[in-house]
Amino acid sequence: MSDGNDKKCFLSRREAIRLGVAASAFGLVGLDGSMSEAAEKNPAETTVPATGPGHVVEVHKPGMRGRNFPHAAAASEMVQKAVTTLAGVADPVKAWSRFIKADDRVGIKINVLGGRFSSTTVEVVNPIVEGVRSVGVPDENIMIFDQFGGNMRAARYQWQDKPGKLRVINHEVLGYEDDYTRTEGGGKGKLAKTLTWSTAIINVPVLKDHDLAGITCAMKNMVFGCVERPPMMHREIHTAMPQFYALEQIRGRVRLIICDGSFCLYDGGPKHNAKAHVSHDSVYATTDPVAMDAVCFEIVEKYRALKKMRTLAAVRRPVAYLSLSEKIGLGVADRNRIRLEAVELPPVEA
Repeated sequence: MSDGNDKKCFLSRREAIRLGVAASAFGLVGLDGSMSEAAEKNPAETTVPATGPGHVVEVHKPGMRGRNFPHAAAASEMVQKAVTTLAGVADPVKAWSRFIKADDRVGIKINVLGGRFSSTTVEVVNPIVEGVRSVGVPDENIMIFDQFGGNMRAARYQWQDKPGKLRVINHEVLGYEDDYTRTEGGGKGKLAKTLTWSTAIINVPVLKDHDLAGITCAMKNMVFGCVERPPMMHREIHTAMPQFYALEQIRGRVRLIICDGSFCLYDGGPKHNAKAHVSHDSVYATTDPVAMDAVCFEIVEKYRALKKMRTLAAVRRPVAYLSLSEKIGLGVADRNRIRLEAVELPPVEA
């Protein structure tokens, strides 16, 4: 159950997602080189290619999401398992060090537009913070951020902006770049300095329906969640989003995507809709934002089908940006070429 107002809705693991049959090519998205000495090195010197395009890990633990929020111990176990599986090493510290280095400034980009019940949960973010700390990043170089402070507080994030401490802040604290950044396809916006402060980003999206893009997951969280006025790109959303994500300021910073799949919002998004909010009991990890969004798309459509709702395309919300995203080299959109590595953990004990 996701909250007190909606009904339980479960897909079997076989129904929910089918594994892709083709293994992905291995590689790693290049890192931005503008912010620190560490980031100025060759990407191969700062990270070890642990995974690559088209590889997504899903860790599922039945009962992980309690009545309203995840069980903290279950979420911590799942995040650790997702990262170690993705990295291909059993030791958690070694796994995290494949993506984050001790001299990084780490931004953790959450999504709290959905308020209390349809946002990135603190239970999933807390073990991410511990993972970053484990490789030697000091608290003063860790920042949890999103657009609106009110939404962050509503989603149970405790505001912190003291010198030398881990910061939990919104974009307004640091402000935005003075000049607009523009791209092909209608991309336009002033980048948040919370983004540009970071040398490494861990993107922590959720599985949600969206009233314009069809779905919102990894790509939209970084593009529309890191500019001053997101509506400036709404009209050209399916061309603006891929081109804007391709910027080195975004693509070059995102080292890891950990999707909070404790729930799925399959209609009425991006804000909370209790009637279409279900427990999903999963955590995903990947370095491929396109593949993550393709998996999100599949999950949303499967829940809609289970509820006998029309497809996103049929209600004029096709997820059209995925094909362009693959075309310009951001990742793998073809579900048949996505390797979804499924890990099943024992259920949460009652």
